[in-house]
Amino acid sequence: MESKQKLMHIVGGGFNQIPLVKKAKQFGYQILVTDMNINPPCREFTDYYEQINTVDKEATLSCAEKYKIDYITADQTDVAIPTVAYVAEKLNLKGIGYSTALKFTNKYVMHKALEGKLDKHIPSSYYFDNENDAEEFCLSLAQLSEYVVKPVNSQGSKGVFILDYNYKKFISAAFKESFSRGIIIEKYIPGFEFSVESFVQDSKVYNLTLTKKYHYNTNPCLDERNTFLGDIDLNLERKIFDVNTKVINALGLSFGNTHAEYKVEGGNVYLIEIAARGAGGCISSNIIPFLTGFDPLESLLKALRDEPFEIKIEDYKKKFAVLKFFNFSPGKVKKVYLDKSIINNALVFNLSLKEGDIIHPVRDSRDRPGYFIVCGFDRENVLLKEKMIESCVRVEYFERNLVNN
Repeated sequence: MESKQKLMHIVGGGFNQIPLVKKAKQFGYQILVTDMNINPPCREFTDYYEQINTVDKEATLSCAEKYKIDYITADQTDVAIPTVAYVAEKLNLKGIGYSTALKFTNKYVMHKALEGKLDKHIPSSYYFDNENDAEEFCLSLAQLSEYVVKPVNSQGSKGVFILDYNYKKFISAAFKESFSRGIIIEKYIPGFEFSVESFVQDSKVYNLTLTKKYHYNTNPCLDERNTFLGDIDLNLERKIFDVNTKVINALGLSFGNTHAEYKVEGGNVYLIEIAARGAGGCISSNIIPFLTGFDPLESLLKALRDEPFEIKIEDYKKKFAVLKFFNFSPGKVKKVYLDKSIINNALVFNLSLKEGDIIHPVRDSRDRPGYFIVCGFDRENVLLKEKMIESCVRVEYFERNLVNN
């Protein structure tokens, strides 16, 4: 008698989850995807699909029970992580634990968990559960621009603003993005930003890569360009990796991928945020395997079924890669021109613009119309490919410079 094919439940069906779905298929799993949208990008690759909001824990649990799932996971999406952990806990499946998931997705819970352990590396912050108290606090600040407001549970810089005279508007927007779970007002660290990708196996942290991040002029908290160009000082790399390991250990993650963002100012490393998932923009699914020879998705799936595996990591600095998000002028799209022969040089190319779309000034990740990844064994060649792809994508407009306030 043939054994029943195992069912993998993947929470979240966006473009960045496609590599996880495909990898799970390669493992021989049937795939159930749940997502809030009617027809998300992952749907065409699944065996079963249900339209359920990824943050709805109880509805996701009911669906998982209905299908009698064997495993549940997610990648490259913060909002799904607590739901995945909650369902796994309720069904006695392997997971990171709901309380641990909250430490990696709720910035207030994260800061409280690190309090007294890594204070030197945590920017001072203040939690508010209502707008009036937050506004009162802002009135007491000598310099608003020295602080940033954040929803406790956002991803992609949604609701994140450096404060200025519009602080009331920013606070209101942050509360809206938090779904009434509160906000933090945090000391803004103006230094250079880096991100660390890691994998945890049996509570041991393996730091994989260190990324330089460059930001949009319209939002200095949102990255426009991520570079892996071998140009980071080795002493700084060691210092950031050391802090990252301490943070992950303090938060108690036993297995899985992490994506962390740090800033360096005055020689000190500050944690901006950390997530228990792979980096978005296909970093975990495409860039990390190319640079290191280590596949985070394959390792995650093996860890879920308690399959022993050895972690072997090549030096990421011997190869090169750039992730670039598009930054087009605002306006109403008439036509997009692409040179496909040049686009074929990209490891990943994702552009979703079509006639009639409105390109807004980039304020958060929802305004980014797409991205591409280039990689190679020669640094200068990678930079050349980046410029070539940027130059071969052109947008024609019906109207230009539309402003969306």
